[in-house]
Amino acid sequence: MTNGIASGLLLADLLTGHKNRFTELLDPLRSKFKPADVGQFLKTNMDTAAQFVKGTLEKPGSLNDLQLDEGGVVHVDGKKVGAYRDLDNNCHLVSTRCTHMGCSVNWNNAERSWDCPCHGSRFDTQGNVLEGPATKPLHYEQKADVSKE
Repeated sequence: MTNGIASGLLLADLLTGHKNRFTELLDPLRSKFKPADVGQFLKTNMDTAAQFVKGTLEKPGSLNDLQLDEGGVVHVDGKKVGAYRDLDNNCHLVSTRCTHMGCSVNWNNAERSWDCPCHGSRFDTQGNVLEGPATKPLHYEQKADVSKE
């Protein structure tokens, strides 16, 4: 709202030929590039790329290794999926690819959620979005009653 007021004052001064202290601040042609921001930009994007690669290289575990109320990335029928074994021994399988930008999600044991390390999206045990930037749920593979061996 304050920028709207400043803009209104600036427009009035420009039309009447008066000098205004906000001219440089609100100039659409001003440079937004700051050399100090380059390092942070590169670091953030390198971290995202590293998380993307790391997720594709990690070895998945076995569905039989999951205890009740535990989740993790596992192999099922030759596919890498996210699995959560609920308290009734049902396994909920979801895609490990975040629907925002395709990074691999990780199981967050403390929150009982699938979290994307790249941009912070979070999904529940069945892949529904808890927190964005993702707007679409993870693909829900199946729910199965699986007895532990």
